[in-house]
Amino acid sequence: MIRIRLLLLSFLGIFLTGCATITPPVTTYTLTLPSSATSRSLTPQSSLILKLAGTQAAPSLSSKALFYLTDQQEVGAYLYSRWNDAPSMMMDRVLLATLDDKQLFSALAPKTSTTNSDLLLESTLSSFYHRIHEDKTSDAYIDITYILMDSKTRKTLASQRFIITVPAASRDARGGVTAFTKATHELSNQCISWLTLTMKENRWIK
Repeated sequence: MIRIRLLLLSFLGIFLTGCATITPPVTTYTLTLPSSATSRSLTPQSSLILKLAGTQAAPSLSSKALFYLTDQQEVGAYLYSRWNDAPSMMMDRVLLATLDDKQLFSALAPKTSTTNSDLLLESTLSSFYHRIHEDKTSDAYIDITYILMDSKTRKTLASQRFIITVPAASRDARGGVTAFTKATHELSNQCISWLTLTMKENRWIK
């Protein structure tokens, strides 16, 4: 009888230990593409071809980790939430979709394309954090610099730094992702406004 009790207790201990080590599933998120404009122009505004060189980022921001940043400048990653691709890759897809919708260029080429282009757009991502503040608020924070270059001469034609902040509805990963989606769409719109102004200044479009 004693032996049976000991065996039962052993099985119970193993069962409880197994339950204690069960971890929650990891939730993956993506940056959704903006909705296409209903009055999308079918005629490109210029005859130029633009190639996106791909956003460069620090190794930490090139991973799929979803990072938060505190007011004490402490950086951490959410344990059970992550991106389904590196933020830099998703941001490039959002910008490419927005550029295609605006029809600024006769053609767009991603970084993997071998197509010859007239212009090259390079970018460097400095910050992409869900900032958690001591006042119980949070926001999505993006700091990125774009450089427009002549593809043939590699001469810099224009450059612009963008800092985008969008308040988050909650201080968890889901709230951060929703704010990042809005921030990325806003970034793309501001970048295109800058590109449009640059093209007008160079008389590539009217």
